[in-house]
Amino acid sequence: MVVKRLPSIMLFILVIFILGCDGESSSNNQDKVTGVCSNQAIPFEQTIFLKNGYHIYLIGDTGTGDSNQVFSAEILEKYHLQYPLDAIIHSGDIFYPAGINSASDANVEEKFNGIYDSLALDNIPWYLVAGNHDHEGSIAALQDFAAQSPLLNYPSRYFLHQLHKNGLSWQLNLIAIDTTPFTHNANQLEQLSWLEQQLAQNSQNINIVVGHHPVFSNGSHGDTSPLKASFLDLLRFYQVPLYLSGHEHSLEILQNKAGPTYVISGAGGQTLRDIECAESSLYAAQEFGGIALFITSTSIGLIPVTQTSLVMMFQLPLR
Repeated sequence: MVVKRLPSIMLFILVIFILGCDGESSSNNQDKVTGVCSNQAIPFEQTIFLKNGYHIYLIGDTGTGDSNQVFSAEILEKYHLQYPLDAIIHSGDIFYPAGINSASDANVEEKFNGIYDSLALDNIPWYLVAGNHDHEGSIAALQDFAAQSPLLNYPSRYFLHQLHKNGLSWQLNLIAIDTTPFTHNANQLEQLSWLEQQLAQNSQNINIVVGHHPVFSNGSHGDTSPLKASFLDLLRFYQVPLYLSGHEHSLEILQNKAGPTYVISGAGGQTLRDIECAESSLYAAQEFGGIALFITSTSIGLIPVTQTSLVMMFQLPLR
């Protein structure tokens, strides 16, 4: 692949121009905050995909069935057609407003199959976590829904999945958790014990953790206080490099003291909400889309994928 480089000053002007544009976002016409919040951003570099690694797309808060969800899904499809994905992670709130009650629920067709099955996303596995709106329905029904397709993975409320890829000698583990009980102050000793066991037994591998609620956020919901206790301690102790979430209807990448980089992707269809740059922010966008991850044995690339274009990324070293 040959990549033509713009002169540095032209590239800088192009990035500033694109980031300064509001753009149009389907039916949502409110003012939008879009931009780089940190000098850690670098120009998007296509050649990262020539390396051996896992290419994953994080999307969440999709399940509206309206034109905004279709718009966000088309952004995902367009990105995949340019840069083929290995997997899609859904960060929860798959079905608004109150989950599903059975695998044949009308919402299954209207708010998932009818949207994503029509796109060029064949043979890409999805890994799901339940959001707070999914919990208002039946979690057993959500599991039954996922069990209908070999590409949908949601075997239980929390689970570990080992990703494998030809040509790679190292292993990437996706550890999915259920954050909604934490927000209800329910006793989560069993889930925390399970999480610690997975992290301890797989300490030689690269582990990324995904749940619906963010630990830290500069969006309208803000931090999730119940996660800033034993759960956060485990992420830090076992040096988890990434914690992925949704819940905020926006896109955000942030770092907060010692611990993981926090990636929030909840702009998959629900009405966008306010987001702002703060001291801990690397990126914040009130736009539909998602965030792509390209993970190698030595680094992680984080790529915001929105309607504007691919102009930036963040390159993070693995510990």
